[in-house]
Amino acid sequence: MQTNFSRTDRVAQQVQQEIAMILQRDFKDPRVGWVTVSSVEVTRDLAYVKVFFTLLGQDDNQEKIEETKVVLNNASGFFRNEIGKRMRLRIVPEIKFIYDDSLVTGIEMSKKVSEAISKDQTLRAKSGDNPADSQVED
Repeated sequence: MQTNFSRTDRVAQQVQQEIAMILQRDFKDPRVGWVTVSSVEVTRDLAYVKVFFTLLGQDDNQEKIEETKVVLNNASGFFRNEIGKRMRLRIVPEIKFIYDDSLVTGIEMSKKVSEAISKDQTLRAKSGDNPADSQVED
């Protein structure tokens, strides 16, 4: 019977959960604010892990983002040690933290779409074109 998830997917999911818990409970560095783990990529040989993170409330502060990335990457040995204690893996993967800007990009795109819709509605109202009149009733 074929499984739905590969071993790398299962390990990635477990690593994501463990790192999130470590950040929440055990990692005490005042330079790191509210960090969330958005996703994790594990190599096929389970030797390397890329942890994608976002910062809540610091979306536009590039200095804070870089500082957090440096602090987390410098503490990767601590995270690796904790992962080794919590998970049963033959090889404990090396961890690299990467900032994930997809959330910020998504919010910016959503704002632009909302602005375009409101501009369109304003132009339609000025020209007297009512989109509700053009809809066909069933």
